[in-house]
Amino acid sequence: MRSIRTRQNTILGHSIERIDEYDDVGLVANVRYEVMCPYTGAVLTSRASLRAAKRYVILHELRSIKVGKRRQKRAPQYVDAA
Repeated sequence: MRSIRTRQNTILGHSIERIDEYDDVGLVANVRYEVMCPYTGAVLTSRASLRAAKRYVILHELRSIKVGKRRQKRAPQYVDAA
């Protein structure tokens, strides 16, 4: 099997690549979209459609904001007595 990678979009720093896999005859056997990490370039997920890959990026970023706020609330508050 042969596969070809094509960059489709870049959303919020995450690169979305389309992977076309071809069988021995040369016909497209499978198409999937991979979301790449903006910092390391590692594959975060593989989705069947471009829409699902975009949705993953947006949800991933929203969850990281929510976790960040949750961590800030748990941090102790220090007040100077000056």
